[in-house]
Amino acid sequence: MTNVTNSAKLHLPLFARRARPATIGTVERVIDKAIVAVCCLACLAVLPWEAGLLVALLCAVAATAFAELPGKRIALIPGLAYAAVALALPAFSPFLPVVAYDLFRNEHPLVRWCWTLPVLAALVRLPVFAAIIVVLACVVSCLLSFRTRRSMVEQAAYRRLHDDVREASLALEEKNRGLREKQDLEVHLATLAERDRIAREIHDNVGHLLTRSIMQVEALQVVHRDDEQVKTELAQVGATLHEAMSTVRASVHNLHDDAFDLRTQIEEAAAACVSLTVDIDYRTGDLPTDVGYSFIAMIREALSNAAKHGNASRVSVSVTSYPAFYRLVVHDNGSTPPPQAVLDQSLHAGTAPRVGRGIGLVTMADRARALGGRCRVDYDQGFRVFVTIPKGEQL
Repeated sequence: MTNVTNSAKLHLPLFARRARPATIGTVERVIDKAIVAVCCLACLAVLPWEAGLLVALLCAVAATAFAELPGKRIALIPGLAYAAVALALPAFSPFLPVVAYDLFRNEHPLVRWCWTLPVLAALVRLPVFAAIIVVLACVVSCLLSFRTRRSMVEQAAYRRLHDDVREASLALEEKNRGLREKQDLEVHLATLAERDRIAREIHDNVGHLLTRSIMQVEALQVVHRDDEQVKTELAQVGATLHEAMSTVRASVHNLHDDAFDLRTQIEEAAAACVSLTVDIDYRTGDLPTDVGYSFIAMIREALSNAAKHGNASRVSVSVTSYPAFYRLVVHDNGSTPPPQAVLDQSLHAGTAPRVGRGIGLVTMADRARALGGRCRVDYDQGFRVFVTIPKGEQL
């Protein structure tokens, strides 16, 4: 199976979920607790003043503040302790609603309703008006706690829904972008194919007709070689036909060169190697035609060697354009290092290979040297072909 990837392609990152705005929930709970505390302070108007009430108020404030710390189980310990003390000491009962606000937020039924026992005890031990205020304050505390808790749950659900919609929107945009890129690529490939077809049609039809016309004119020149006037006129016609032939030949070559796309050729060569997984890293624009033809020939030779001799299962092909040169790297994961004589073979370009050695590496080195570049092969956790072609030679 062939897997073709392109590192130049932009990949869209996943939409990061926004952090839960816990600060907003804390502010809402502080406001609710302030309202409950004001209700509890009304008990001081009907109860005789004693130091225990001040201690109870400070303990209730400390317990409800501790409940805002992270860690649900540990944060509830002061509240549970306050409820237990209020069951024994009536002075702690007036401020039970403040602690009940935090206990009512817990999911466990025993923790949620444990404050009701001290409240029932307060009905017996506190004056009637104070007991009524405590009960009403507890009701208000539970309603506010339920309202805020429900609001926070709905806000969290809204944020999750908003993030999911945003992620789906980004995924859809990425998919549409991929479809547009694929469509542009298909249009580009269709354009190249049409140029190649037109070049072939001109070569096969117009070129052959012009060639036949030239041969006929030259034959007539031979037949009428004694007639200078006819011979001169035929020579002019022949020159015109030769000029037309040169123009057609140049146009055909230009169309054929424009129809060459190195990236497409690499992908086709990768798809032909069914036994290899080929990763393509193509980071360059239009290459000179001679460089492109040389690179694709080297890539095909390297892929063939990797499949036949390298014991490789994966090959990476990298084509990169730098300010001063073009670079080609073909690196496979072959587990069998070649003999040193094979690695040295590419250094002797232009010489006949010895018996038992292929000509592939020598040919690659010859192609690189013909363009003023260099080709180096080595073994580094797999066979690697490294080619550089200077841009100055192509100007």
